[in-house]
Amino acid sequence: MNEQIIGLILKQTDYRENAVILTVLTEDYGKLSLVAAGVRKMNSKNAGSVLPYTKAEFSLDYRPDRTMFRMKTARTVSLYRFLHEDLLAGCAASLMAECADAMTLEGPDEESAAETYRLLDLSFQHLNEKKPADLTAALFLSSMLRTHGISPEVDACVLCGKPEASAFSLKEGGFLCAEDAAARNLKPWTIEQLRAFRVLAKAGPEQIDLVSPYFRDWSSMTGILVSFLELHAGIHLRSFGLFQRFFGIEAVM
Repeated sequence: MNEQIIGLILKQTDYRENAVILTVLTEDYGKLSLVAAGVRKMNSKNAGSVLPYTKAEFSLDYRPDRTMFRMKTARTVSLYRFLHEDLLAGCAASLMAECADAMTLEGPDEESAAETYRLLDLSFQHLNEKKPADLTAALFLSSMLRTHGISPEVDACVLCGKPEASAFSLKEGGFLCAEDAAARNLKPWTIEQLRAFRVLAKAGPEQIDLVSPYFRDWSSMTGILVSFLELHAGIHLRSFGLFQRFFGIEAVM
């Protein structure tokens, strides 16, 4: 049955001669793999619609018992041109797309796929509107952690429950009070850092304009969230290396 499916392209992988495999996140069908034949040819009509971080409409014969399909045609819905023109925006888009790919199962039964699609589409829009790339990435990562139930504890000390926070512990998974932080030789955070991270842990891409004034160095917060994801979910985001170099983020311990 011929279906017209709209999705966000997370990545493009070379496949056989002149073909690629597209990893596509959709709102209604979950994550799919599409074999796009001939798109690497100079005269391909579909080449411009299958770039990573593009929203496109795909024509294919959909079957609910499969996750890989042959793409017939592709039509650009939203190119998000700035993501392909600006290095910082492109780094943030790559990081978010890799995160969405890693945290979404294939097929229509993935309950979080629709929410991930919504978050990623809105975040790509923000990048295309030239909103801060580091804050956009941080809000997306924070929202993904909440969606999957592994968000950091920021309401009280994760060990003793005291409401007064002094530092953040990756290992313990949240804020620590002054006593517990000192026992683990953790450097205290400033009030500005604590407040910004607490807001970040509770906000989503919808609040980007409200969150922005709370802090200036959102890239460091992005690094903490990436490390948190790796430690507590076992997900390593390779694209963070380039993001880290461009934003000058120090390694998070």
